[in-house]
Amino acid sequence: MMRERISSLIRIAVHVILLRPLVKLIFGVSVLGRDNFDFADKFIIISNHNSHLDILLLFSLLPLSKISITHPVAEETYFSKSKIIYFLVGFLLQPIWITRGKPEKGSDPFAGIKAQLDSGHNVIIFPEGSRGKPGEMQSFKSGIGRLVVQYPGLPIIPVYLSGPERSLPKASYLLLPLWNHIIIGPPQICTGTHKEITRQLESVLTGLSHSESARQRQRKATSESPPLSVAVLGIDGSGKSTISKHIAVRFSAESSTCLISDRLDLYENTEVKVVQPLGYEKVRKVISNYAKKAKSLKLYKIPKMTELLLRNHLYFEVRRWYNPEMIVMDGSPLLNMTAWAVLYRDRMLDEETCAKIIMLLTGREEELKPDDPIFSEFKESQYFRSLKLNNLILPDIVIFIDLYPETANTRIAKRGEDRQVHETSEKLARLREAYKMVCKVIRDRWDIPVSIIDGEESLEAVSAVAERFITEVIRRKEGKNDPTD
Repeated sequence: MMRERISSLIRIAVHVILLRPLVKLIFGVSVLGRDNFDFADKFIIISNHNSHLDILLLFSLLPLSKISITHPVAEETYFSKSKIIYFLVGFLLQPIWITRGKPEKGSDPFAGIKAQLDSGHNVIIFPEGSRGKPGEMQSFKSGIGRLVVQYPGLPIIPVYLSGPERSLPKASYLLLPLWNHIIIGPPQICTGTHKEITRQLESVLTGLSHSESARQRQRKATSESPPLSVAVLGIDGSGKSTISKHIAVRFSAESSTCLISDRLDLYENTEVKVVQPLGYEKVRKVISNYAKKAKSLKLYKIPKMTELLLRNHLYFEVRRWYNPEMIVMDGSPLLNMTAWAVLYRDRMLDEETCAKIIMLLTGREEELKPDDPIFSEFKESQYFRSLKLNNLILPDIVIFIDLYPETANTRIAKRGEDRQVHETSEKLARLREAYKMVCKVIRDRWDIPVSIIDGEESLEAVSAVAERFITEVIRRKEGKNDPTD
């Protein structure tokens, strides 16, 4: 008895001190309907199932007193492939192990579940069975109805999870720090035949996935035409963050404009608007701050790449929720990632390599030969393709603020902050040349309007030149003549 109590305390401590903080920090969790747990002492949780992260998210909802008496139903064969994982899952989650396939004649497939329920414990069940297609609800198996029929009056708590299918995709071992949303429905007391109960619970969970709370997150209907995207590039110290904000504020006088920079802002009529915060933005800031403290390029690479991927994802989230007519980006995930490749190579980039990297990162790899050396030279591209992350945005307009590394170093020193690992004259010089080459490639090959502006001028002068260039491009796109011509 004492041994069980000690194990229970250790289990709760690991969840509270380690697992829950990690889940919240890395993935982020927003929860609606948490108070629906207040009305049930004993219960069955049902949830949609797309990822192994689902279990940790569901356990993060439980009151502390329920952690050691709540058991998920899990497939034993899958987890038993690794003795270490099998032990950890068994100790921390105490699952009810099942084996898929036709049960032996005369055996009760619900025996393990009923044993826990009869002892006063709670159970987590995924009525879809195995993990389905990412983001899609599958039809419920009839087993949930057959089980509930035997426990009349026991509350069934429906929980809908959105996000784990992207944070930990099926057949992937790479965790992505993407925000997760959880909607907890009211406890259900079901009656009727097992088929009726199955249909009722499926309808409830499907309803949560299309609930008013979920629709409210889609703040505006996305327009058919994408917003005009403007990327401002430059090495550290070039003032690109300030210039980006000036551009966003200036053009918001004519149309709603969103700024994706160190912070995320929506401007209308030159005023910043109060909007629903995006969870991905919080995670991105944490990772960005971590990258800035890296002590070597090797340690800088992964968090910076992750931050850029999240910044790219914000483009789609901004379109979905804010629907601005223009998006101004402080930097460009695609072009930054391409130019930054120069710091991880022994030689300078050439135009052909730049073009191929852009093809890989934007999903244009079909334009390359299958045996092209670029696939082996940039092995990260394989992860991008397998995780469907090769959707980086090629901006409509690019502004490059060209600054000498010596001037950049002087400005960086005036900040009075610790220098980042790449903020040296030699590395900034290589980045400057790489950015110039990237700008040339996208202008020559994809006809992207690019303006290279002398960064030695004042920020006001640089902003004025950038704004005139953007205005001219917009006029050309609209088929209008510039009256100043």
